[in-house]
Formats: sequence, C-alpha cells, structure tokens
Amino acid sequence: NVTGSNSVNVFLGLGLPWLIGSLYHAYAQTGQGTYDVPALGLGYSILLFTICAVLALSLLMARRRYVGGELGGSLAVARLSSAVLTSLWLLYILLASLGLLGVIPADF
Repeated sequence: NVTGSNSVNVFLGLGLPWLIGSLYHAYAQTGQGTYDVPALGLGYSILLFTICAVLALSLLMARRRYVGGELGGSLAVARLSSAVLTSLWLLYILLASLGLLGVIPADF
C-alpha cells in the first residue's frame, strides 16, 4: 500500500504538472516552444539525501543487531533513535535549503 501510494504521489504530483506545462509551451503562442526547468543543485540534493538515507539505514541495522529489532527496546534507546532520525531530517532540510540559497556551494 505504501509503495503504491508513493508511486501515485510522485507520478501525479510531479508528472502531471510537468505534462501540463510541456503541453502549454508546445501549443501556446508564447514563442518559446520549450519547457526548460533548471536543475538548481539536483546532484547536491541527491547526494545529501543518499548520505542521510545511509545513516538512517545504518541506525536501523545497529538497532536490529544490538537491541533485537528496529522497533522496541528500552525507552531511552527509542528516544535516542527518534532524536537521531529527527536530526537527520532537520539537517537535510537545513543543508538542502542552504545549498539552494547559495550559502553552500551546490552546483553539481
């Protein structure tokens, strides 16, 4: 269910507006004829996401090995894991935003 829901969100949420924009620029009398969207640090964002995802999966693997499962364990370990995952999320948002704003060089 989750995979299907995410697929629909991605394909409709990204694909449908892109299709509408492409059709508009192809058939409208704007004189442009193309629908160009600048990447604006896409490589940086993908690299940053990959690093955060690897760290999150590493945390889950460590929990499986030392706690006995991805869920459960003592309250202290659960809170620590929650804090680490939330920090990774906030760090991704912060670094991606700083890269998009040009504070951090993210031109690859």
